Amino acid sequence: MSPAAVPPPDRQASRDAFERLDAARWGQADLAVALLALMPDRLKGAVLDGAAPELAGLLQDRLAQCLPGEARVHRMPVSITDDRLMGGLDLAATLAAGRPVAETGLLVRAHGGILIVPMAERLPGRAAAQLARVIDTGECETERDGLSLRAPARFVTLAFSDPDEPGELLPAGLADRLAFGLSLQGVSPARPRDAKLTPDLIEAARKRLPDVQVPDDLIEALIDAALRLGIGSLRAPAFCLAAARGIAALAGRSTVTDADATLASELVFASRACIQFESPPPPPPAPEPPENRTDGADDTPQPQPEPDDLTELLVEAVRVRVSLDKAARARRIRPRARQEVPTGKSGDMVDSRRRGSRLGARAGDPRRDGRLDLLATLRTAAPWQRIREAPAGGALIAVRASDFRVKRFRHRSEAVVIFVVDASGSSAMNRLADAKGAIELLLSGCYARRESVALIAFRKDGADLLLPPTRSLTRVKRSLSRLPGGGGTPLAAGIAAAAQLVRIERRKRKAPHVVFLSDGQGNIALDGTPGRERAGDDARDMARRLKALEEPVLFFDISKRPSAQAELISTEMGAIYRPLPFADAARVSETVRSLLLE
Repeated sequence: MSPAAVPPPDRQASRDAFERLDAARWGQADLAVALLALMPDRLKGAVLDGAAPELAGLLQDRLAQCLPGEARVHRMPVSITDDRLMGGLDLAATLAAGRPVAETGLLVRAHGGILIVPMAERLPGRAAAQLARVIDTGECETERDGLSLRAPARFVTLAFSDPDEPGELLPAGLADRLAFGLSLQGVSPARPRDAKLTPDLIEAARKRLPDVQVPDDLIEALIDAALRLGIGSLRAPAFCLAAARGIAALAGRSTVTDADATLASELVFASRACIQFESPPPPPPAPEPPENRTDGADDTPQPQPEPDDLTELLVEAVRVRVSLDKAARARRIRPRARQEVPTGKSGDMVDSRRRGSRLGARAGDPRRDGRLDLLATLRTAAPWQRIREAPAGGALIAVRASDFRVKRFRHRSEAVVIFVVDASGSSAMNRLADAKGAIELLLSGCYARRESVALIAFRKDGADLLLPPTRSLTRVKRSLSRLPGGGGTPLAAGIAAAAQLVRIERRKRKAPHVVFLSDGQGNIALDGTPGRERAGDDARDMARRLKALEEPVLFFDISKRPSAQAELISTEMGAIYRPLPFADAARVSETVRSLLLE
């Protein structure tokens, strides 16, 4: 290597420090695997955040080698159905045997082995709750399709988050039931792996474990440390105590030491800590020299207490571990640029009869309630075949109307952004220009996001729907080029028109969002007569009616300076208030996107 290619000393030192940090994080992962193999029923599993696929495979292979017996590895897909997860009716076997035959679920098949949960942060809430309950009880119990199933289900769970989205963890109720939480973003599986925690050593520790003693003050220190760290669950100190005993057994000790408890707290508490660690306070100022003192006080330095308190030691160890994990993430995770490709996450999730992602099946009539789910229908009818009369015409299965099941779907509703623009007064043309630009910017990617825009302008003595909800950019430009301006300010009429359009769009199962651009200074009443007092009362009344619809509203105050009247109107309608006296199209579009549609 040429001299010019040698990294600067500070950069080389930083690189060496991070390599040592990665080696320490690899050692933590290796220790966690050994502890899970030593006490699978006590520690339950681990959440491994940001592990590369090669590292994930290596860790699960090590765990399978170290667990007692023949531990098989099972994978839990994120999209798994309830009957596949918990067990249910085996339709083919039931129809062949003429009696209900149960199908074993994934959690029962994983008994005594390892359950891998990839992309755990995307696990649906229902599946996460079912898994958490089984981990808690060690049994899989369910009633489905007329069957009551109950079987042991004890396994070690390794929940891996998506390496492309580090920092996202699975639902809190499930994470709380797994002992360890480790950040492995950037840790290379090529790290030297002369593992000292061999299966033979773990087996020897398993025999030594019942004799490991716990000091009297350790349990209280673990609970105090958990409270200091903002951890409210009692599972955390229980996991930490079990891990400390396991570490002592692996080290060949008969009593848990402070070092064992410190290592355990890093494994258990660091991922659960809910407080923001502050920087250490600055050192106290140096005492004045004795010759400058006139108060006769004793200038002898007082001895500072040593940090030997076990609770303080545990909290400090967790603080250091959290700081190091943050440093490793900051080094390897670059902030993602704002996506230019639409994300498709605009409206709300709504149930549907015909399209969207499958949610299962429900009882219903296929002629009016949706598409027939044949397998679910047969599964419902199968347990009753023995007690039903044989169907006429030589049919093999007797199906009744009560057996019919229709498919359930869920899709993301289309978002409709309703712009309500004050087109009155001398500055109307500027406001309309801003609205035109914002609408065109929002429409640039609205098709993939399933967004539409509409435009209501209020001026003179009323409000007009100038642009019905549309996703056609050509139509928008043609309509916007003919917008009028000037006249009075019928604010109440504009709010009423927005509320009416919200009701219409909701009946179409769409998700309306309302954006106002106004100064809030109405001077035309709802019936078209001039007068600020009555116009203000009508505007406030219409604002309260819009608020009752409980749809998101954004109010841009475009007066020359923030207006108390505009803020009052926005409060009455439950809107997000933004004073933007110098709003331009880009700022309006960006604010709408960030506050309403993201």
